[in-house]
Amino acid sequence: MNSEIRVFLNRLLILTAVLGAAIVAFMLLAPKEVVSPTLPFLLIFHAAATLVSYMYIQKRTKNAPNRFIQAYLGNTTFKLLLYLAILFLYALNNLSDAVNFIISFFLLYVIYTIFEVVHLIKAGKQNVK
Repeated sequence: MNSEIRVFLNRLLILTAVLGAAIVAFMLLAPKEVVSPTLPFLLIFHAAATLVSYMYIQKRTKNAPNRFIQAYLGNTTFKLLLYLAILFLYALNNLSDAVNFIISFFLLYVIYTIFEVVHLIKAGKQNVK
């Protein structure tokens, strides 16, 4: 495993641990009707999806940095379609928890996407040097 991915993985684990602690606190303190029971699983899902996404983009652009845009847009399109399918199927099957699930999913999506983009920008700057 190269050093860029190792650094990314370490920071991803730290982010996930901090978010995990925040989720535990939220689940203990918030009223039960505003907490989705899937929240811990969403955290693991988003962390894993972010790691796979980052590794895929790094692998595709390692020897051809000019393919970054193609790899990033393809990856993002795939993820968005997958996420929309997950949201749609969950909302259809669990109407009572749909709103809480969608809000939780969206917040984690935004946090992990920002995290991934920041690291991709840093990695891109290092590859240019």
